[in-house]
Amino acid sequence: MEKAMTMTHIEQQLENLASPGDRQKHLRGLAVLKQIGGENFGGPVSQLASFSEDLARFTIQYPYGDVLSRDGLDLRTRQILTAATLLAHGSAQSQLSFHLYGLLNAGGTRADVVDLLFISAGLLGFPTAINALPIVRDILADRDETKNVAGAQTSPAVPDMPSDRFAVLDRIAPDFVNWREHTLGEEIFGAVHLEPRLAHLASAAMLAARGKVGASFDAHIVSALAAGATDSDIVEMVIQLSVYSGFPAALNAAGRARNVLAAPERPQASTQKGVDTTKDDEKRFMRGVATLAETSGGSGADVVDSFKDVAPGLGRLIVAHCYGDIFCRPALDPKVRELGAISALAAQGTVAAEKPLGVHIDAALNLGATPEEIVETLFNIIPYAGYPLIEKALLIAHDRISLFDDKQVDGSPSDHRTLDMCSG
Repeated sequence: MEKAMTMTHIEQQLENLASPGDRQKHLRGLAVLKQIGGENFGGPVSQLASFSEDLARFTIQYPYGDVLSRDGLDLRTRQILTAATLLAHGSAQSQLSFHLYGLLNAGGTRADVVDLLFISAGLLGFPTAINALPIVRDILADRDETKNVAGAQTSPAVPDMPSDRFAVLDRIAPDFVNWREHTLGEEIFGAVHLEPRLAHLASAAMLAARGKVGASFDAHIVSALAAGATDSDIVEMVIQLSVYSGFPAALNAAGRARNVLAAPERPQASTQKGVDTTKDDEKRFMRGVATLAETSGGSGADVVDSFKDVAPGLGRLIVAHCYGDIFCRPALDPKVRELGAISALAAQGTVAAEKPLGVHIDAALNLGATPEEIVETLFNIIPYAGYPLIEKALLIAHDRISLFDDKQVDGSPSDHRTLDMCSG
């Protein structure tokens, strides 16, 4: 009774934020917010109102009263797009949690949530999926969504590259072309059970939110249309992008989407059968296990087990692809590869990248990198990432170096520069 009274009080408080001229839109927004947020829908906005009633009012009226209440897309689809955008953000964990709950409240399934992890792993990188894993685990446990849901008979197909681009990449980086087809196309998108139309809309939203509105964004718009999306679906996706990624991202996406929609011919649908991602090449997986142990001192079993209750195939794929396909290659010194990973993660600057940054700093130290080399690596990207992000990265590096120093006994870290780990 006390909880019900408290929620009634919060609902009344949020209703009272409306002014006479916008009351209808305000109540419409509250109704959608309640449908998405469930029992505790009003808590976050109520706390926001204690800081700024105007901001709380805008939060109710624009995202929920103006956009999510529109008829163009059903609420499950809108929540899939919202979660996709927040995954791309990389530093909006509490909002991601709220909207993944909202996806389930809007009729989404466990499979929908797991599919978003797979898509993010392929389009945004494995750290995004790894960071979201605890959030997904808590949501599914809380909702008792523990059983797999039967998926669609077909999976979305990764869009084909234009022939001129394919010719260049096949000449200079044939391994990349093969990985794009096998790992991204078969092992990641082949494991997705979302309707192809929704998978491609979510993919386009992720790419636009990350600021990568280019040929890949265009290709997923084309694929969404081929899978049955309408012009209105594309427009609604871009409008919703303005809420969770801002107007600059939405305007950039609108410009490219407009060109796709104006094309004289519409593409034909392309789909592929689902693939069991646990059936990767055993030799490749074991090579990844060995490389992970050599470089990071980590255990492949630990990585796989961390995904076991949510998406076991994705944990296995991380080991097989990251370490069995890429980090084992002999063309670069293993230490240099780790320094490169440090550069990439520090430049991202997201919360999702913080833990992997620490992992790769540890690996670089294990491989003989000095603290000075790690610091210089971070200095080298100040012009490209800015001082605030590198300040954060340097503090993470300080903590990891201090822990590494505490663990040293003989002061002589091992040197693996001569390893040819991909030959195994």
